[in-house]
Amino acid sequence: MIVNPQLFNYKLIIGSLVIAIVVLGSYSLASYNTLKSQEKLMEQEIKLVQNELSNMITFYDNIRVDNQELSVQLQQSKSKLNSLLDSLSLVKTDYPLISKYKENITALLNERRNLFTRIANTLERNDALKEETLANKLKFESNQIALAKLKEENLQLSAFIDDISALALENIEVKAMITSSSEYDVETTKAGKIDNLEVCFTVLKNEFATQGSKDIYVQIIGPDNTIISNRGLLEFGQELLSYSGKTAFNYKNDNIAVCTKINLENDKPLKKGEYVIAIFHNNKLLGSSKIELN
Repeated sequence: MIVNPQLFNYKLIIGSLVIAIVVLGSYSLASYNTLKSQEKLMEQEIKLVQNELSNMITFYDNIRVDNQELSVQLQQSKSKLNSLLDSLSLVKTDYPLISKYKENITALLNERRNLFTRIANTLERNDALKEETLANKLKFESNQIALAKLKEENLQLSAFIDDISALALENIEVKAMITSSSEYDVETTKAGKIDNLEVCFTVLKNEFATQGSKDIYVQIIGPDNTIISNRGLLEFGQELLSYSGKTAFNYKNDNIAVCTKINLENDKPLKKGEYVIAIFHNNKLLGSSKIELN
């Protein structure tokens, strides 16, 4: 059998081309499928990165701090995240670029961790300060209550001391008198004739009272509730006292009889009726009596 060399060469070449085409076709198909898989994987990677950025932004939105410096830093970090998220929407399936974005997210996560550590420390200090402030406030209120209680106790003690050291009197006698040129005055109950009232009483012994000169004021109140023979107005702190007459005596912590005669300086005769005679040591009422004039 005779073989044509030229025909054999053609067949060999054609066979080689067919094999090459088949091999190239298979490689192209495999490369295409691989590329599609990579693109799908990149798309998934982009979505994951976008979700991570969105979650971080939402997390920043829910944080509120009073510290101005930390608030500014929070806004700056949030702006970086928004910029990164906006630019990510323009990114194509480029693995090195996605890797770069992941590196940026990692850096931002570290920045957030550090920032939130500072925020936590600041809040902890603020809580401690609030607790200290509250403790100081409670302590102050407690001191105020204790001080008010002490003042009340001092007032009660002062009132008690005033009570036990106060002068007391008994045997109050009031006489309406008509003065004369003779040695003796004439006692009467005729309202139109009297010109003096004699007031006598006994100041009782009190070992707790202070010794020395004591001022006694007599107040005469007429039937119409007006002060008879008003000789002035005395001021004792916030209290005022109108008086009709005054006397003084030297007190030595023992019983002492005191009398004073009050001249009734009136332009008109006294009216008929009941007159009240009140006796004061300074502004403290020691006792009172009444006299009926007709």
